[in-house]
Amino acid sequence: MDFFAVKLHANARSGRVRTLAAMAIAVVATVVVVSVAAERDHSANRPTSDVRIRGTSAPIRSDGPKFEAHFVNKPIRLADERGRQTYGESKVDPIEKNGPIFVDWPKPDAAMIFTGDQLGYLEPCGCTGLENQKGGLKRRDTFVKQLAEKGWPLVMMDTGGHSKGYGPQPKIKLRNSIEALQQIGYQAVGLGDNDLRFELLSIAVNLDPNPLTCANVAILEFDGGFSQRFAIVEKGGFKFGITAVLGERERKTLPTSDEIVHMPADEALKEVLPKLQAANCDQLVLLVYAGVEDTKALAANFPQFKWVVAGKGGDEPPYQPTKLDHGAQLIEVGSKGKYAVVVGLYRDGKTKFEYQKVPLDVRFDDSPTMQQRMVDYTQELQTLGFDGLGIKAQAHPSGHEFIGSQACVDCHGEEFEIWENTPHAHATEAIVDASPPRQFDPECISCHVTGWNDPKYVPWISGFESIEKTPHLTANGCENCHGPAARHVAAENGDIDVTDEEIEALRRALHVKIVENEGNKAGQVEGAVVRNCLECHDIDNSPDFDFQEYWPAVKHGSGK
Repeated sequence: MDFFAVKLHANARSGRVRTLAAMAIAVVATVVVVSVAAERDHSANRPTSDVRIRGTSAPIRSDGPKFEAHFVNKPIRLADERGRQTYGESKVDPIEKNGPIFVDWPKPDAAMIFTGDQLGYLEPCGCTGLENQKGGLKRRDTFVKQLAEKGWPLVMMDTGGHSKGYGPQPKIKLRNSIEALQQIGYQAVGLGDNDLRFELLSIAVNLDPNPLTCANVAILEFDGGFSQRFAIVEKGGFKFGITAVLGERERKTLPTSDEIVHMPADEALKEVLPKLQAANCDQLVLLVYAGVEDTKALAANFPQFKWVVAGKGGDEPPYQPTKLDHGAQLIEVGSKGKYAVVVGLYRDGKTKFEYQKVPLDVRFDDSPTMQQRMVDYTQELQTLGFDGLGIKAQAHPSGHEFIGSQACVDCHGEEFEIWENTPHAHATEAIVDASPPRQFDPECISCHVTGWNDPKYVPWISGFESIEKTPHLTANGCENCHGPAARHVAAENGDIDVTDEEIEALRRALHVKIVENEGNKAGQVEGAVVRNCLECHDIDNSPDFDFQEYWPAVKHGSGK
């Protein structure tokens, strides 16, 4: 019996079988505004087996019509074109929300694109609707292609900071990030300190051409061919001399390694700058993977660079670059790959330059090339499995084990029915129905099943393993908030010998209390309940989360 059939059987026992339409509405509330897109064939991205959706008796072919995000590719619009149109089936007008781009820009003779500090965000999480979120390689590739189709000569540079964390999955994401940038056409790609904790040689040898650029850090040896200290690019009558460095604070954190060699950034620039000058480069660009203040300090020692880019800084780029004391322009790229910064250059002498921070939002359709990369990425995770990804179950701090929400229904039927009609009950379905499906991705699983340590992307012992092995632990169930309840259920059912005192203690251990004015906004009390919610409803996955607004939809127990 497959996952959805098991769910149906469980619901039938309690007499609450719902219709497919009701399920679809719940999924819409959880994930994105959706449409039936039968005309689009994503069958290559989905499992080929039949699945049963909760509340239906007939299997639905996974290669048939799907409820899915359906955004239509649109050209770049200027202010006088904005109108009030929607994008595909999205209810969000990205121009209304995030503003128009390239307003009154003459076509540049050359355009520099700056990105960086992606931190493993190959794509934004779709939990709260992709139309509400920015970033992702799919949109970035489309954005670049649209500019190229307009005939803009492009020079693309990334400061580095591709990864976050350590382990097999972050390494896979790092490889995909670097390969994607090379595939998009970047001429210079820097490296951050966390990137350099991974084995990079196996990535570098497969890059052709190889855009990895760093003046003060090299793979194996400087000028060894596995990375470049600088790049020279000619576009639109300009000659760009580009180099990148790792900031000193970041360099000092690097582990001892036989694979990388490094030196202070200022010493490296003293070696590289004369070579760029000797090549008669008229646009000198310095990419620095460091904070803004450290970047400014380094730039002051090398005023020859006209463009200086800080790889670490605020969440968003500013609306204008910062002019430094020596005349250089300081660019900030923001964080998590949510924006690209574009600088347009002109040779006519009338326009010094144009600047635009570009939100990578739903105005840019998903690139088929990057979509296939995401398919390959998720398939790699599936092939490796938890063992191959180094994921080991941990003992829950309580020492207890999980049993699943269905075990709660006999004694807590009213509460179960409330939960069953919330998006939490459809959390696993949301990632199964994603494109590509994400039920094999630990970073998605952790908040979409029962019995995982959310912040660490690992299961608790007795927690969810897979849809096939542990169907009773699908959905974001009761025990994610109340704690593992297997011993409590066994005690209540008389399956184990316990005292009345222990029965009461087991009951109390599962109680949660909302304190007065508990919430996650200014002036509210961030209690234990809210802290638990914020493990999944964080700024990346649920940016609009407001506990006091959300709680009435899931109220149950004495919290009512």
